[in-house]
Amino acid sequence: MLICNVMVSKPMSPEERARVFKALADPRRLEIVELLAKGSQCGTLIAEALGISVALLCHHWEVLVEAGILKKERQGQLRVCTLDAGRLREALNMGAALAEPQAPSQVRASRANARARRTPKSATGPQPLRPPAKKTKPASRSRTRTT
Repeated sequence: MLICNVMVSKPMSPEERARVFKALADPRRLEIVELLAKGSQCGTLIAEALGISVALLCHHWEVLVEAGILKKERQGQLRVCTLDAGRLREALNMGAALAEPQAPSQVRASRANARARRTPKSATGPQPLRPPAKKTKPASRSRTRTT
């Protein structure tokens, strides 16, 4: 009898992926992720490395934790943060969208088909271009003085 204790996670939804990308849209959060890619660190060291306050770091941490790419834990008086590299990698891989790229000829053909679907075809053929309408100035009234 074979027992498997490996937990299989479901693929990320587009909303979850969007949350990750939104969290990574801030340059400061990208710096935090880059620092944590080297290994877990406590908040005070990260704040010092980035030249920001611990309060501002906590704000950025919460956004990254809610996006699911950081894990925060308390070790004594320290708060240590760890990057969830697997989840970040999954969001960046875009699921099956990047699994098999299309050949360039297929991409060009699909774009041409899309353009053809968007362009309505007239039953009477091409319509002549009309010149733009001319703007006319309102007639000015002459003022007469009465004494």
